Amino acid sequence: MNGIHDLGGMDGMGPVEREEDEPIFHEVWEKRVFAMQFADSEYNVDEFRHAIERMDPAYYLE
Repeated sequence: MNGIHDLGGMDGMGPVEREEDEPIFHEVWEKRVFAMQFADSEYNVDEFRHAIERMDPAYYLE
């Protein structure tokens, strides 16, 4: 794929800032939302990504 959502390796997006011993989730709510996103969903991860890939690039970058 070569869409706007595939930003990895693109120039001009700035460095990826990483923390030493960075946690998977910085806040408790992030873990909860991640779990809720797929817990009661009729979509699997592949369908979710496919939906993201079809988004308008300007909308995605908002």
